[in-house]
Amino acid sequence: MGTPNLLIILSTLVSLLFLLLIVSILQRRSLREQSAGLLIDYVIFSWPWVLGQLLLWLDSLSFLPRQLATRILFYNALLLAVSFFHLTRTFLRRDGQTKAWWITGLVWVTMGIVLGENWLMLPDPIWQGNGRVLPLNSLTFWMLTAGWATFMGKALWLSIQTYAQIQQPLHRNRIMYWFSVMGFIIGNGLVFISGSTPSGGVLHLAGVVIATYVILTHGLPDVRHTARRLVSYLIITSLTVALYTAGILATQYAFESVPGYSPWLAVAAIALVLAIIFDPLSKTVQRFVNRLISDTRYDLSRLVQQYSAKISNIVDLEQLATTALTFICNELHIRRGAVYVIHHVQRPALENQNEYFKLRGIIGTGDGLPPGFELPEGVFTPQSPVVENLRDLPSLSQYDIDLLPKFNEMVAEEKAWLAQLNMDIYMPIYASDEWIGLLIFGPKRSGDRYFDHDLDLLRTLADQTAIALKNARLFDDLKYRNEKIEQLNYELSVANEKLARLDEAKSDFIGVASHELRTPMTQIRGYSDMLLDMLESDSLSPESGAMMIRGMSKGVNRLEEIVNKMFEISKIDTETLDLSVEQVSLKNIIDSVAKNFNAALQERQQTLSIENLADLPEIIADDDRLKQVFTHLVQNAIKYTPDGGKISVIGRCLDKNAQQPNQAFVEIIIRDTGIGIAPEELEHVFEKFYRVGDARHHSTGQTKFKGAGPGLGLTIARGIVTAHGGRIWGESLGYDEGNLPGSSFYVVLPVSSSQLELIQSEEFEASL
Repeated sequence: MGTPNLLIILSTLVSLLFLLLIVSILQRRSLREQSAGLLIDYVIFSWPWVLGQLLLWLDSLSFLPRQLATRILFYNALLLAVSFFHLTRTFLRRDGQTKAWWITGLVWVTMGIVLGENWLMLPDPIWQGNGRVLPLNSLTFWMLTAGWATFMGKALWLSIQTYAQIQQPLHRNRIMYWFSVMGFIIGNGLVFISGSTPSGGVLHLAGVVIATYVILTHGLPDVRHTARRLVSYLIITSLTVALYTAGILATQYAFESVPGYSPWLAVAAIALVLAIIFDPLSKTVQRFVNRLISDTRYDLSRLVQQYSAKISNIVDLEQLATTALTFICNELHIRRGAVYVIHHVQRPALENQNEYFKLRGIIGTGDGLPPGFELPEGVFTPQSPVVENLRDLPSLSQYDIDLLPKFNEMVAEEKAWLAQLNMDIYMPIYASDEWIGLLIFGPKRSGDRYFDHDLDLLRTLADQTAIALKNARLFDDLKYRNEKIEQLNYELSVANEKLARLDEAKSDFIGVASHELRTPMTQIRGYSDMLLDMLESDSLSPESGAMMIRGMSKGVNRLEEIVNKMFEISKIDTETLDLSVEQVSLKNIIDSVAKNFNAALQERQQTLSIENLADLPEIIADDDRLKQVFTHLVQNAIKYTPDGGKISVIGRCLDKNAQQPNQAFVEIIIRDTGIGIAPEELEHVFEKFYRVGDARHHSTGQTKFKGAGPGLGLTIARGIVTAHGGRIWGESLGYDEGNLPGSSFYVVLPVSSSQLELIQSEEFEASL
C-alpha cells in the first residue's frame, strides 16, 4: 500500500473518530452542561493537532515549509494547553479567575504567533554576544514551550490539589481517570517538544477519547476495585500455574519408575484436583487480597440481628441515634455520620412556600467533627431534587448531587447545608410512607466507595431503624410537650406573680398618691380657710397674709410635682419623651442638684461628697432631664440613709478606645451608707408604682428618713437615661437597718449619641 493511500486511510479514520466524539458529546451534553462545551472546543482543537502530527510523521506536508508546519503545530499545542487547563478547572469544579486565565492564555498564544512569524520585523538572530547566538526561532520555541508547560503544569497541580483535599471516594475515582488523561496528553506533548514524532498523535488521541468517556460517563468503574480484582486474578493464576507445574514435576519424579506410568494420566489427575480446589482457593486468595487492600466484607444476617437487638428497646431519641450511629460506623468502618429527624411543616414559613421539611440534627459523630459540634438545621421544599430523589430512590450520594444536572435546580440554602455537612451518602428512613428520618454517612476509613452490598446493608439497617425511630419520636414529642407545659406553667406563674405585684403596687400607689395629694390639699385648704376668716373679720395683717400665701404656694408646688411625675410616666410609656440636647457638663449638673439639697443635708446631718467629676468630658444630653435623674437618685440616697450618714457621687470615664476607636462613656455612681435594698427588690425598684417596704407605713416627706413618694422617681430616671442611650442599675448587699450595707446606683451615658448600639450590647454589659 502506497504512502498516499495510507495517508488517506489514516486521515479518514482519525477524522471519523473525531466526528464520532463530537456527535457523542452533542448527544449527551445535557449530562454535563458545564464541561461539554469546553470538551467540544478541546476536541475541535485536537483534530488538526493529531492530523498535523500524522502528516508530519508521514512527511506529507510538502506544500508547507517544515519549519512553518512545526511552528503551526506549536501554536496549536499552546492553544490546546490553555483549553485543557480550563477543561480541567471545570472538570474539577474549581471556581475563580477564569476570565483572567483565558486572557493570559490567549495573549500568550498571540505573542507566540507574532514572535514566531516575526510580524514585528525583529532581527534574526535576536541577540548575540560573547560568542553566543539566540536565533528568533529558538526564542519562539522556548516561549511556546514555557506557555505549554505553565498551563499543563497548572492543570496537573490543580488535579493533585483537588485529589488531596476531596474526601468522597467517587470523586477521587473520577480524578484518577483524569490523571490517566493527563498522562497521555502530557506524554504526547513531551514527545512532540523533544523533536520526535513517532506517535503521530496517537497518545493525544487516546487522551481525548478517555477524557470524553470520563466526562460523559457518570458511573465510572472503580479503579481501586478493578485493581484489587486484577491483583486477585494474577495471584490465583500464578498459584494455579505453580501448583499445576509442581504437581506434574512431583508426579513424574515419584512415578516415572513405576511400570505402566502415563504422563497424560498424571496431568489429567492433577487437573481434576486443581478443578476441585480452585473455587475454595479463589475465595481464600480473594479474602486475603481484600484484607491487604482494606475491602470490607461482613455477615449481613449477623449484623442485622445484632443491630435490631441493640435498638429494639430504646425510646429516648438521642440514645437511639447514638446507638444506631455508633454501631453502623464501627461495623462498616465509616469515618463520620449523623442522624436527622424530619418535621413536615405545613404552614407558611418560607417565601412563596406553604409547606417544607425541617431537618433537625440529633447527633453527629466521627472524624472531622469537633467536640460539641452542633449539626446545622436544614430546610427543604417538597419540590427539591434532593427530596424527590430520597422519595424515589433507596439512597442518594453527594457524588450524584454534585454532578447530575437535575440538582442544579437546588436553592442556595440547600446547597450550603449539604456543603456544611461534607458527607457522602444520604439514607432516608420511612415509616408507613412517611419520611421521618435521615441517616448520613461520610467516607469509609479505607477510602473505598460504597459498593452495592454496602448500600443494601445500610438500606436494611435504615428499615430496621424506622419503627424504633418512630416510637422514639413519639416519646420525644411527648417529653417535649410536657416540658413545654411545665415552661408555660412557670411563665404563667411568673406572670400571675407580676400581675399580683402590679395590682398591689397600683393599690399602694392609690393609697400613697391619695396621701401625697391630701397633704398639700389639706395645707392649701387650711390656709385658704384661715385667710377667708381673717378677711371676713378684717384681722388680716400683711405678714399673716404673706405667710398663708407662702403655705398655699408650697402646697400647690407639691401638687404640681406629683402631677408632673404622672405626666412624665405617661410620656415614657408612649415613648414621647422630648429631649433638648446640647453639650453639657456633668459636674455643673451634679453641683446644681447638690446645692438644692444643702438644707436637707444639714437637717439630716449627712455629708455629700463629689469626686472626679471635673475630669469627665462634656456630653451631648438634655441638661434639665439629667438634673431630674440625679435629683431622684440623690433624694433616695438621703431618704434611705440614717441621720449622720454619708453619700458620695463618683464619676469616671469608661474608655472603650481599645475596641471601639473614638467612642467613650461616662459613669456616675451614687453611693450611700444607708439601709440597703434586698436583692429581690433590686429587680423591681425601677418598675412603675413599686415601693420598697410596706405602703401602710408610708410617711410623707421628700428627705425624711424612709419617707416615700408615689413610687415613680426611679421609673422616670430609667426612662430618661434610656432615652439618652444609656443604662441605669442598682447594686446592694441586702437590706439591713442595723449593719447599713448601703446601696449604689450606676448611670452610664454615652459621650455622644453615636454609641447607642454599643452601650446596649451584651459585650458592653460584660465589660462592666
